Amino acid sequence: MAFAPVSPLTVDGFPKFLTVVYHRMIESAIIAFIDLNLPDRLVHAVPHQGFTLDEIIGTDDHSTWNKDVLYRILRACVVTGVVKQVNDDKHFALTESGAMLTSNHPSHARDLIKFVAEPETTSALSKLVNVTRRESVSGIDLTFGVDFYTMVALPAHEQYSHTFNGALTAISQYVGDRLAFAVDFGRFDTVLDLGGNTGAFLAQVLQHNPSVKHGIVFDMPRVIKEVNKGEVFQSRHISKDRYSFVAGDIFDPSTIPQVDAYLIKQLLHDFSDEKVVTILSAIRQANETSSRKTITIFIVEHVILGDGAVSDWQSIAMDMLMTSIIDSGKERSQEEYQQLLEQAGFHFKQLYPLQAPNSIIEAVWIKH
Repeated sequence: MAFAPVSPLTVDGFPKFLTVVYHRMIESAIIAFIDLNLPDRLVHAVPHQGFTLDEIIGTDDHSTWNKDVLYRILRACVVTGVVKQVNDDKHFALTESGAMLTSNHPSHARDLIKFVAEPETTSALSKLVNVTRRESVSGIDLTFGVDFYTMVALPAHEQYSHTFNGALTAISQYVGDRLAFAVDFGRFDTVLDLGGNTGAFLAQVLQHNPSVKHGIVFDMPRVIKEVNKGEVFQSRHISKDRYSFVAGDIFDPSTIPQVDAYLIKQLLHDFSDEKVVTILSAIRQANETSSRKTITIFIVEHVILGDGAVSDWQSIAMDMLMTSIIDSGKERSQEEYQQLLEQAGFHFKQLYPLQAPNSIIEAVWIKH
């Protein structure tokens, strides 16, 4: 019996589990496609002519390549729409989607795939049972003996750290424009992206809201040292006087600059409820000496919306990743965020249920 291309989410019975297995197998071809650097080889092919296997291998020692397996990997990538066959089954070229997996593509899609496929991530995901049985606080801790952010700062995991930052940029760029358009950020003169990494999301906010006078990327000193060249701002033609990078500690109010609004994108899901309250409280405390009467924050997360929301399967999938790699990491519902906001002194104002798959929660602190 043949099965049409389906998702495990759309079929029932035994085909559901067959589909899980088949997806896992076909994913391995895409990962090998990237690890063999085939996108960067195929990108040089003329689209209507493609490359043969010999042309793909190029000047490499052909004896080090198994051409039969190479062909079969490419055939699997044809099925996924990453590669196309040109004229016959011996010539291959990248599709528009496949081109996104080249090493210099601005989408950083390659980093997103590699992050999930890297041994650090896969080993953590395989420890979900251990975390459930309280044998460890996270899969990363059980595997490496340290928490996630300590691990990515170690020299031995420098490449993984670079891939992780690229994956964050990939997600920001994919959902950022929709998020930036969803809210009227133009009502604020100054905004700060807390844990903003490269500043990809802030750059989108500044581009779509020219009335915002200045934006600040705030992150750990290690991150700021790596990303403060401002490429994402320059690529969007944002003048240098409209953005800056500040290093500090999200738990230390004395290091957090005072601004009109704070963007908190995919940060709070890294922390326990207690630490989320501490982070939100630090923002409030940082502004106790401010002349502003109202401070606004925007929480951008995979909010679990309930009531059959289309994006919930993605939010719950992300929750499994967070549970595996981060001590106390989790995705939350709107109600759970409201409780944490109240504990930190903020008032819930509005939910933007964008399902991008992220949604946005707006909250305010009003000084009395």
